[in-house]
Amino acid sequence: MAFDMTMALFRPALKYAMEKNGHGKTLGLKMTEINRGEINLVFPYNEEVVGNPLTGVVHGGVIVSLLDTACGSAAMTVLNTPAVAPTMDLRLDYMHPAEPHKPIYVEAKVYRQTSNVIFCRGLAWQEDKENPIAHCVANFMKVDSKSINFSAIAVTQLRRLMPWGQRSSSEQESGK
Repeated sequence: MAFDMTMALFRPALKYAMEKNGHGKTLGLKMTEINRGEINLVFPYNEEVVGNPLTGVVHGGVIVSLLDTACGSAAMTVLNTPAVAPTMDLRLDYMHPAEPHKPIYVEAKVYRQTSNVIFCRGLAWQEDKENPIAHCVANFMKVDSKSINFSAIAVTQLRRLMPWGQRSSSEQESGK
């Protein structure tokens, strides 16, 4: 396989964005493989997201979030310019509940693209990939990168992460 400079640059940025921000950070997911059109991630069991405290089973919303995140990330890896790919449609089939106290593995792959839509499949499992917790098909819209101010987004995120980038509430109110 030939060296892919775009993926070499994009891979760490995507990993950082998905693991260190938003719900990816909150869930504690870890991207284990990032290739063009394919993402693998792992979600370590977390008692804070249990849906049923009597059984310890992870909430189904976590499973859909993991699959949507993985598929959306896989969709972004096939774009030729920096852009986002919002979810247009996601259909998920739950096969059985996740077992408590075990990690959940997720795989997502792009299987087709058109000029405006990226089509993905995703799978979530624990010990046996042939016995999935859930699988999905999802469609993502290609959004024109000219309409997105990536530098402003990056600066905002950097300010949130760096203590010297934080402004006091009085500075924010006065517009300084």
